[in-house]
Order: sequence, then C-alpha cells, then structure tokens
Amino acid sequence: MVKWLRRFGAVAAAALASAPRVLAQGCAMCYADASAQSPRAKHMLDLAILTLLVPTLAMFGGVLFAAFRRREQDRGFEDLAKYGLNAPRSASRRARAVPAASAG
Repeated sequence: MVKWLRRFGAVAAAALASAPRVLAQGCAMCYADASAQSPRAKHMLDLAILTLLVPTLAMFGGVLFAAFRRREQDRGFEDLAKYGLNAPRSASRRARAVPAASAG
C-alpha cells in the first residue's frame, strides 16, 4: 500500500510540475476575469477554491475508506466460508448469507 501511495504521489507531482500553465486554463473568460483582479481578490479566489476543495476531498476519502474497509471485511468472511464456518452474528446481511459447508 505504501509503495502504491508513493508511486501515485510521484506521478501526481510530476503531472502538476510539468504543465503549470495548463492548470490555469479553465476557460478564457474566467482566466481573463481572474487575472484582471487585484492581488487581494486573487488571494480570496484561491482561498475560495481551497474551501470548495475540502468537502470534495473529504467525501472522496470517506468513500474510499468505506470501500477498503468493506473489502477487508469481505475477505475475512471468504476465509470463514472456505473453512466451513458460519459468519458471526454481528456481520452484515450480505456476509450472513455465506453458506456453511455441509457436515457430510
């Protein structure tokens, strides 16, 4: 996991560093309007962008966290089924449907 995260970070950093002008080209009208602002207004626009970025990243991270947690939970139930054991009672409905191996 750490190796993958490092690799992703390196690729993201390379992509951001390789084309700084491309990132500023949303639309010509927005770029012209933002470049005509005072330095204080430019700073406020940067803060507004960061403010809108925080909830988006939080939701994205939450979905990823839930997906990885569910994946690990499902792996545990697959191991239980492989050895013919029932899932614990506190398991989710989906996991409780794992059939136990027959005794015969």
